[in-house]
Amino acid sequence: MTKKSTHPALTAKPNTPKTRKRKTYVATGLPSEGFVRLPTFARSLGISENSVYNGIKAGKYPPGILLTPRTRVWDVAEIRALIEKIKRGEV
Repeated sequence: MTKKSTHPALTAKPNTPKTRKRKTYVATGLPSEGFVRLPTFARSLGISENSVYNGIKAGKYPPGILLTPRTRVWDVAEIRALIEKIKRGEV
């Protein structure tokens, strides 16, 4: 008599699609006031999220504020001031 395996990987249906990771935060337009997260900050500058982090390391962009160990936000007023500096060619 053959013993059936109870391991989940072996008992799953072969045609079951894998779930994919989805973003939990989608970039929106820049609000009039408040704070925004990385995708909105990057989108408002027209650059990638990695370019934002590189700019922070270089001192070109503000570092933002940590709300939790994994959640960083940026003040909209700082972003608008940064956009004005970029338009004037100061950054």
